[in-house]
Amino acid sequence: MVKFHARANPQGQYYLPKEVREELGKTLDIICNTKAAIIYNSTTPIQQVLKSLKVLENDLTHRVEMQQQQQE
Repeated sequence: MVKFHARANPQGQYYLPKEVREELGKTLDIICNTKAAIIYNSTTPIQQVLKSLKVLENDLTHRVEMQQQQQE
């Protein structure tokens, strides 16, 4: 998995790296709350989005475990 960083410009717009735009396509849906967001292609079935979220959750859990091991 690859982690990208994005910053808002002075107008508050975010730039998505080329690799992200190529992977997700031109029409996106975004679901967000106060701490995180999900960005996915508008034509992707929600069940596929949920499966992808499980993969991302596993990756985040692994990253947390690695950080904890480094602190020990």
